Amino acid sequence: MRDWKTSVCPKKVVLEKYMKNTDFKKLISSDSDFDIRNCDSIYASLNQRILSPNVTYIGQINYDIKLVIDDSLVYRITDIKDGTDTVSGRSGPGKWIIMNNIKSLVINGHKLDNSKTPLSFNIPTNLGKLMK
Repeated sequence: MRDWKTSVCPKKVVLEKYMKNTDFKKLISSDSDFDIRNCDSIYASLNQRILSPNVTYIGQINYDIKLVIDDSLVYRITDIKDGTDTVSGRSGPGKWIIMNNIKSLVINGHKLDNSKTPLSFNIPTNLGKLMK
């Protein structure tokens, strides 16, 4: 979450997967097991929070995602464009890993180029919608 602009750290994150193009009506699964980082004061200058699922998601992303933070902010993520790339592994030279990278996505109607952070979603906080 970029541009967090508050000292309050999220306490609860829920990621819901929905069947693609169902207007978030057909829930596939829900997960709330997240690690929330960059909450300590030493990270205040970064103006971000890192929300990482403690579950590994494998395979192509052929679903829509709703990300809910503290039961108050919602991010509806659709039109996810991903692709398989080969990247250098961390275990030494000559080691390669095939990864599913996220190229672009639409969050609450705003199209984002995600090519600079392809292994994660780099989400501007201000795209969140307040839940009613």
